[in-house]
Amino acid sequence: MSTKRAILFSLISWILLALCYPPYPLGPLALVVLAPWFYVLKTANKKRALGASYLGAFAFNAISMYWLYHVGEVAPPALIFSGLFLGVAYLSLYPLLCAWVFVKIRDSRLLFLFPLFWAGIEVLRSKGDMSFPWFSLGLVFGNSIELMQVFTLLGIFGCSALIIASNMCLATKNRKLAFVPLVVATVLYVGGSIACKDRLASETMTIAVVQPSIHQTEKWSRKYFDSVMTKTWNLFNTFDPSGVDLILFPETAIPANMHVSIKEQGFLESYAQENNTAIVTGALSRARGGDSNKRPNIYNSVFLFGFGYPAAEYRKMHLVPFSERVPFDSVFTVINYVDIGGGDFSPGDSLVIWQPGNFSPLICYEAIYGRILREAKQKGAKFITNHTNDGWFKKSIAPYQHFNLVRSHAVETGIGVVRAANTGISAFIEPNGRILEKTELFEQKIIVANMPLEPRWTFYSIIGDYIEWILFVFSLGMIVVAKIIRVQK
Repeated sequence: MSTKRAILFSLISWILLALCYPPYPLGPLALVVLAPWFYVLKTANKKRALGASYLGAFAFNAISMYWLYHVGEVAPPALIFSGLFLGVAYLSLYPLLCAWVFVKIRDSRLLFLFPLFWAGIEVLRSKGDMSFPWFSLGLVFGNSIELMQVFTLLGIFGCSALIIASNMCLATKNRKLAFVPLVVATVLYVGGSIACKDRLASETMTIAVVQPSIHQTEKWSRKYFDSVMTKTWNLFNTFDPSGVDLILFPETAIPANMHVSIKEQGFLESYAQENNTAIVTGALSRARGGDSNKRPNIYNSVFLFGFGYPAAEYRKMHLVPFSERVPFDSVFTVINYVDIGGGDFSPGDSLVIWQPGNFSPLICYEAIYGRILREAKQKGAKFITNHTNDGWFKKSIAPYQHFNLVRSHAVETGIGVVRAANTGISAFIEPNGRILEKTELFEQKIIVANMPLEPRWTFYSIIGDYIEWILFVFSLGMIVVAKIIRVQK
């Protein structure tokens, strides 16, 4: 295969794959669009196959992550654009690694294990300080509630393996295997149609979600603080709280240290008491560690105020790399003395279960990790509240991608999620993925719905932790084996 043809086939596959992720509509075609890339991996020499793979992956990530440049309004543009390039280049290394392993084992009997290796690499990408599980392949099913039901059995990572296997079958010379993608799609859709049928919930709770839609450039400016809070409270005061058990605000709805925001605290406490309800809102907090000589720790938190409930704070555990914390700063301490434009937050140490209704609050990025939702469910959470701020990304595809991640993991775990987003998408998501209510981007609105308090049993919520560790170890073992195997040109 010529170099130009290898590059063309790879670009076609990866560009089409980018259009399979919500909000783009090609989702089920992910079962076939990677076949040209696999043909390149099977027939091209090692150098051409790897070069074409990296270019294709780079195009995929550039199309899928272009929205990072929107952050340029709150950070130096040169830093953001260089960071975007480095981020795309870094994430493209994972498909390159997969291509390298495929080429190494393509003439061996180990090739049928490649789909599991791919899934293991996705697990690897979801761990550590640099974790970014944003583009797991299984997420392409997010536009179809029927196709999403397979997450309850295989998990998102397992669906990634299934999609890879489907494309590999199509790329073979065996014509009988060409029907595999159609069979897979049919089985998943028919099975999912049965699995997602409505169930009557015997216990529900009335919840209101406030979406103030504060522009990101105003949110963190001190001169706009009063106008930001006035806009938020004015919207808040437009609805009748009668019969509402819980009111949710987004991440950092109060863009200040809650412990010194006495006026805001007093307003929320009195409102909750007067209306016999509970309120959860995002804000910052500060606390000194054990060493009094160190500067205070800063936390991205949510706070609970409620009639009959003690005030409480939950501190975000999983911080966004670079945005909230510089990766590996605890290992390479010199990083702490270099200002690269990101936040300097400290992580919390444990999940919490709050009343009313036995819910677990998660902040922004945390809800895209299935293992965190599983842990919350195991601790007794009946639903999740997800407080986020996607205003950074403006009107781009990023908020839709983020929403799809949260919804997919809700289905995988079998637990409902109530999402409060500053600029959207706010929503009520049932355990089977059905959306009760949702907002549009940058819509200033309050939505109210009755949230079911019955988590759904899913096979993956029981075995997910074990499966992911097995896949993780397996992928490392495959890399070692591939290193030993020699490739024939």
